[in-house]
Amino acid sequence: MKKAVLLAIVIGAAFLVYRTTAGGPETQYKKFAEEILHRQYDAAAAMADGLSAADLARQGSQERIGAGPEMFQTFFPSRFHIESVEKESDAVTLHATQTVLFNPAGVESASRPAMYATLKQVVTLRKGGGDWKVTAFSNTFEKMDSLSQR
Repeated sequence: MKKAVLLAIVIGAAFLVYRTTAGGPETQYKKFAEEILHRQYDAAAAMADGLSAADLARQGSQERIGAGPEMFQTFFPSRFHIESVEKESDAVTLHATQTVLFNPAGVESASRPAMYATLKQVVTLRKGGGDWKVTAFSNTFEKMDSLSQR
């Protein structure tokens, strides 16, 4: 009995390590969304199949939030919440919210963000050649506010 429990724990831990470090679809989505946020469209296009850097620039996160790129001074790591996962034979569609933490222009703080914005995203990934590739991406601005009012 103890061996079975130990084996289950080891398998569970291995699965968690794989999901967080081996580039599962959720991990690949988060990397992709961060590249879009930081306007690294070429890097994001390298994670995609059938989406060019120009296509992704039209879906840019900074361009959808408030006054656009000129309003941002500092970004902090985003927070992600996966609301639902739809699995097909060779694809996964994630419905997620990306919470962008940032300081607007003129606000300087290296320790904590002053504002947040939320983006609703729908992303489809397909497994091909051993990697998950983004094949469709939708990025919709939901809201923006200061963190003190959150």
